[in-house]
Amino acid sequence: MSILCLTLVCLAAVLAALTCFRVPSQSVVRRRAWALVQLVLLGSAALSGYLLLQLPDESAGWGPAGAAAVTVAGCLAAACGGAPVTTSILEISRRAGRRPSGEQVTGAPEPSDPERESTLHGGLWIGVLERLAIVVCLLLGWPTGLTVLAAIKALGRFSELKDADAVERFILGTLASTLWAAAWAGVTLMLLA
Repeated sequence: MSILCLTLVCLAAVLAALTCFRVPSQSVVRRRAWALVQLVLLGSAALSGYLLLQLPDESAGWGPAGAAAVTVAGCLAAACGGAPVTTSILEISRRAGRRPSGEQVTGAPEPSDPERESTLHGGLWIGVLERLAIVVCLLLGWPTGLTVLAAIKALGRFSELKDADAVERFILGTLASTLWAAAWAGVTLMLLA
């Protein structure tokens, strides 16, 4: 069972690393497919980690190399795997702002792809670094670091948050990234227990 857990976490990490920086160039449908793959891998790793905890003979320990592999793979899956998930959530929220007729509620012209026409630039790199910092803070047992990260991010984006669309994207992206990183931190901690 421990081999299955390690395989799932490593698979999530490798797929996340291979696809993360290609997210902006991919179609919305392909981003959603990668988001679904990442969600399935997260759920599978969580379920196998839970089952591992239920089998006392199996959870005898990883050893230093195994623990390091789980930690690095969990951090990589958290940092890079959140990109397609976050962009999919932003796309879904953008679509939720339209009337059934297809007309936007705000009356403003709808961008063809929110990732390519966003007013918040650098979001991909900021998101990767933010998720990495969140998972590291949680793995180190320093949840206060989340407050520091939120303050740094808000101060860094303050001048760009005058537009209502930018504020919505900032809040949704931050929440999605935080939840994604916290979920992977939880899975990693569960596997290391």
